[in-house]
Amino acid sequence: MSEDIKNPELPVDPPVKPAAVVHSDTPADTAPQKKKTRKYTRRKKTEPVVSDPLAQDPAELPSDIEPEPSLEYVSPGKPFPILRTMLAGTLVLVLAMIYLFGQFKGFNTVTAMDQAQIARQLAQGNGFSTKFIRPLAIWQLEKVGKPVPSDNFPDFFQSPLNPLINALPLKLIESSWKLTPIDLIYAGDRMIAGVSVVCFILALVIWFFIGVRLFDTTTSMLACGTVLLTDLMWQFSLSGLPQMLMLLLFSGGIWFTLVAMEREGRLVWLPLALAGALFALMTLAHGAAAWMFLAWMIFVVWHRKPRWVALLICFTVLLVTLGPWLYRNHAVCGNALGLGIYEMVSPSETAESGYMRNLSGPPSFSKAPILLRIKKAVLSQTGNLWAFLGMNIAAGLFFLSLVHRFESSQASRIRLLALILWLSAFWGMLLCGVGGPVSSNQLHVLFTPVFAIFGMAFLLDLWSRLEIPHFRWKAAFLSAVLFLCGFPMLLTIAGGSGSATQWPPYVPPFIAILGDWYKEKEVICSDMPWAVAWYAQRKCLLLPETIKQFNRISDYNVLGESVKGLYLTPVTGNRALFADIYQGPFTDWVFLITRPPDVTGFSLPVFTPLPIEGSCILFSDSDRWSRRD
Repeated sequence: MSEDIKNPELPVDPPVKPAAVVHSDTPADTAPQKKKTRKYTRRKKTEPVVSDPLAQDPAELPSDIEPEPSLEYVSPGKPFPILRTMLAGTLVLVLAMIYLFGQFKGFNTVTAMDQAQIARQLAQGNGFSTKFIRPLAIWQLEKVGKPVPSDNFPDFFQSPLNPLINALPLKLIESSWKLTPIDLIYAGDRMIAGVSVVCFILALVIWFFIGVRLFDTTTSMLACGTVLLTDLMWQFSLSGLPQMLMLLLFSGGIWFTLVAMEREGRLVWLPLALAGALFALMTLAHGAAAWMFLAWMIFVVWHRKPRWVALLICFTVLLVTLGPWLYRNHAVCGNALGLGIYEMVSPSETAESGYMRNLSGPPSFSKAPILLRIKKAVLSQTGNLWAFLGMNIAAGLFFLSLVHRFESSQASRIRLLALILWLSAFWGMLLCGVGGPVSSNQLHVLFTPVFAIFGMAFLLDLWSRLEIPHFRWKAAFLSAVLFLCGFPMLLTIAGGSGSATQWPPYVPPFIAILGDWYKEKEVICSDMPWAVAWYAQRKCLLLPETIKQFNRISDYNVLGESVKGLYLTPVTGNRALFADIYQGPFTDWVFLITRPPDVTGFSLPVFTPLPIEGSCILFSDSDRWSRRD
């Protein structure tokens, strides 16, 4: 560049033909140069920003730059990031209020209620104990010679982290623990759902910064927008299940793994240990996440040298995190894995209707049924994969992005890690079994944000190759993607919440009334003891497999005293008459399930139908519902 341009006192030679010079106080090329430079500096964040329009020869600027508005442009003073943040925060708050107060109808899964009542036991200072008592848990204690406690029965089936996290919020609303007849939505349900919503929002913030670190702000903002508009994410937030807590831990684990990949030397080991701790904590939130930790460890050992140091750190973090809980389980029931180990050898989704009801022992290992179950699980999960990802278009495009080469090596590594982790989780779900899109063992939802980030990056790259010059077309296209991702949410909100409760089979006030009819230490038996333990706050035995097993527990006061009541609900009453009742797992109870019941020779001869419309029935040792005291 000539010295004439550097000296402001000398006339500036115009970059065009001399005939185009306009005589004025301001050089004619100043305004056009500013305009062109502004367009040029908005193309990519990585390109240098030219502060002085005279510091660069306009002839060197690319000639094919279109005057297209950019989502990346930030004007002086940066009002757009503040505005975008405020709009995003408002949208999040509005959606949270709509779902938490407009769509929420209470819990409707066994795991959610079971973990919630364990959390309340923790809040009461009773440790990891449960009011939901399984016959198989009694067998486990008797097998190893442990006494069956009459009070504070230990839990060694559920994962501990979610109840531990929810104990403090429940303690804050201790005055609202007891349900009243007008409380259609239990305060404990809403509090735990609120904690899950907070975990979801925090996880989404972390995923946003991960997307910015891997790609750019636009890609990350759009990807997180599709996740925010995914109805399935909010349904999990309201479910009381540990998935949103796991999502928060998962996002933190990926973040620290990414930080460790960008560092060298000794600085890499601290974020690596933190990532390992978060992945290990995921196994305390759900046992199937142990497969994800194993996959993460293999990835780290493969990419980090010296490999023996990385392996040592991974194992150390795992033992420090899981060791205390495994030791506690072994001390309580003689098995470090508790009852959860039997999930891998039993028919999927049958814990509370099958092997857990057996007082004689767990199901035996059989190769053929397990292989058949795995085959059905593969067909189910692959056929419903899009539904399990929340019908998020960007997340579905992740699998197409696997054949696309990204410029960033870090993005390629994280994409490989996400694929490995998903395959390991897929295997874990095959062993545990998956029900519907919102179920306790559904872990595909954890990958929706990271899949959406890569899917959106792939989609934007394909759009850029079309070379469509008008920004309006790009805005319309991205708006269509966001609309399609949020369409299930629109249907959910437009359709309203429907019934005010999760009926059938749950109506919290009608279950809570059992707490008034029975004293705290009295034992009830039910086909849905998780709900009795949570809403009625009474010790409740899962309906045993046979009446003979029921009589043994009751007559010999195995739980400290005899069973005083039997509460049957649509959990058994709405089952197939021949397949499940006459010839199925409830065949021994057919004369009590059918109407009118036959109580001849039964130890609880007094009964009364209960709402709604007599769908529930209570058998008792005496008439407790007519008392006025």
